[in-house]
Amino acid sequence: MKSNNRLNTGLIVAFFLLIPLISSCGYKMVGSTFLPFRSIYIKQVVNRTYEPRLEERLHDALSREFISQGIEIRSSSADALLESEVTSFAVGAVGAVDEVVKEQELFMTTNIKLIEGERVTEFRDMRSPIRITFVSTGTVSDSVASKEAATDRACREIAKEIVGRNIMSYAK
Repeated sequence: MKSNNRLNTGLIVAFFLLIPLISSCGYKMVGSTFLPFRSIYIKQVVNRTYEPRLEERLHDALSREFISQGIEIRSSSADALLESEVTSFAVGAVGAVDEVVKEQELFMTTNIKLIEGERVTEFRDMRSPIRITFVSTGTVSDSVASKEAATDRACREIAKEIVGRNIMSYAK
């Protein structure tokens, strides 16, 4: 008898807890939803620079970022289409000691176009929101490895910025 009373009490409590969830007024916080499309086709990135493999790196970073937001990457028949191009890539000296460069900064800009149905969103001259630097001391192979890691980081940061801006444009 006691277990039936506990079961009935538990069911009643669960019922009263579920009613507010089911009958809510539909209020939500701005920006609390993901992008309105569930799948995206990321066209091959156009590399307008002389730096090799930037198109692959940016495409991979974009794919990972959209996947982390719950968006499926498709090769065709997707809800949205993303076109992107790398417009500039440069490396500049930040710190030097006795005319030997010790630290360098990486600059990379992209243009993005997101097409979802009739809606077209463009972002021009997108850059990483943070400064990307790397140490250039040591052997040539160490310096190249540091530059490669910095390039990957720049691509990841730009991809995060692209997805973040798109989310904010839909939240308005």
